[in-house]
Amino acid sequence: MNQMDEASSIRYKNIIDIAISFSAMTRVFEQGSKQKIAGKLEYSLGLLAGIEGKDKFENMHSDFCEWFVNNVFTAEKVLKNKKIKKSRAASYGQAAKVFNIALKVYVYYCNLPDYETAAKLLPMLHSAVDTLMMEHLKKKYPEENIKAETIEGVSKADYFVLQKMVNQHIKDEFEKPIQPIHYDDIMWYRLNKRA
Repeated sequence: MNQMDEASSIRYKNIIDIAISFSAMTRVFEQGSKQKIAGKLEYSLGLLAGIEGKDKFENMHSDFCEWFVNNVFTAEKVLKNKKIKKSRAASYGQAAKVFNIALKVYVYYCNLPDYETAAKLLPMLHSAVDTLMMEHLKKKYPEENIKAETIEGVSKADYFVLQKMVNQHIKDEFEKPIQPIHYDDIMWYRLNKRA
């Protein structure tokens, strides 16, 4: 491998590392999970150049999330009341948040794997819903039956209802059509930064 190939490979690894850190989820998972997740992200993001159409993208997204819930576990945690919260399999909501943020950084922020592919993929990207966004959407659309209180409790079925709620909120409240990835940035900023 020459230095340019090595630099390119390291660039992708650094972007994946930034994306994982940006999701603020690594502290939630058991030790050693970051490397495991990074390896799967590198593989999944490597498939993006060959994605042709929404169905193929959705299959790749689902494959990553299903792999995640079967291979990544939360860290055991001592709660404020001194009770121990045992380790368990990661939720679909946690998996999707990690993947959606990685996709946001890789495709939307970095225009990878190349500008043309990133432009084609942009409308397919999902919103990386966090717990604050979920609470906001549940208040806005109480008729949707999501029992989870946090992303940790979000099942696959809940996840798709949340994405439906994101799209409904975009239609109801945004003057110009935006993509779910734009919604993610806007709402995260409004809810977390109190803009």
